[in-house]
Amino acid sequence: MPASRADCQAAFAAAVAMSQEIIAQPLAAIAFAPFGDILETKGTADKIINQGLCERFYSLTRLDFSDGRAGISIFNIAPRNLPYQLTIMKRHPKDSQAFIPMSMSYFLIIVAPDKSN
Repeated sequence: MPASRADCQAAFAAAVAMSQEIIAQPLAAIAFAPFGDILETKGTADKIINQGLCERFYSLTRLDFSDGRAGISIFNIAPRNLPYQLTIMKRHPKDSQAFIPMSMSYFLIIVAPDKSN
């Protein structure tokens, strides 16, 4: 049965009451640590390869998987406009994610602690 207009208005009012402004901050390893690692080419490379044209920064993070297999997926995300209204958050307790810019555009990553953890 479809929700009544009053139910929809009440749900909208509750969502607006719960909204809060979040100020974007530059990515910092200490602030991001509860959510994961920052992969960056900072410091001295452990090895120079390909005729001196490529620096290797080895083992920047640890991957934990139990089935003996790792896979890499790429997602092409549509750009959003600012100010941005966050309407969904997702958990990925069994997956690792890496956000790798494939263009010179800025992007925003939103993270939050898990309610139950």
